[in-house]
Amino acid sequence: MNILSIDTSSQLLSIALLKDDTLIEESYSSDKKHSENIIPLLKNLMDKSDINFSSLSGVTFGAGPGAFTGVRIAAGVAYGIAYAHNLPIVGINNLEAIAKKVDKDVVIPCVDARMGEVYMGAYKRVNGEFISIIDCGVFEPSNLPNLKCEEGVIVGSGVFEYKKILIEKYQAQKIIIDENEYPLAGAIAQLGTKRLDDNFNLKNAAPIYIRNKVAKTISERKIDLKDKETKN
Repeated sequence: MNILSIDTSSQLLSIALLKDDTLIEESYSSDKKHSENIIPLLKNLMDKSDINFSSLSGVTFGAGPGAFTGVRIAAGVAYGIAYAHNLPIVGINNLEAIAKKVDKDVVIPCVDARMGEVYMGAYKRVNGEFISIIDCGVFEPSNLPNLKCEEGVIVGSGVFEYKKILIEKYQAQKIIIDENEYPLAGAIAQLGTKRLDDNFNLKNAAPIYIRNKVAKTISERKIDLKDKETKN
């Protein structure tokens, strides 16, 4: 099985090729230039691995949650490759991919959602597989979810922005803070091995949007701010 994997949901651009049981993963800091860099990097990875697109078994990508534009880039590029070569495709939840990458018994992914919010989930390893123990959602730092676990690790891009708040919220529990941001394409490829259909399926190529409305206008944000000020 040869699986090509793409993730551009954060400042890190990561790509991977799972060739039989060998995982080749590369990551780059793209400074918001993912759309310019992704195709040349993918072609270079394929050339080095001596494989062409038609020899792939499927394509996986980081479907979100994450940076809106970045998620759309990964979904669009993965869709283009899969459609052109009639390959199975599947998008993987980035929060689940973080849990797979960190590989502790309890992982709490925390991703910066911008607009003063974070995407958060929580996963527990059971029989070698990670199961979700809370509903993934978007939260204000002042209203983070309660976690029914005695230990774990919080990790993701949201840690850098809200480290102090996270420590204060979960200091009574044995939850540690991991400030690293990890490339996820390899974990996404591994998770995708059991989820790829036999053929191309458009429904598997959609991004995951946790917010009810992904983008707000300036006027809408001003209204939200006034509502918060009124409540305070």
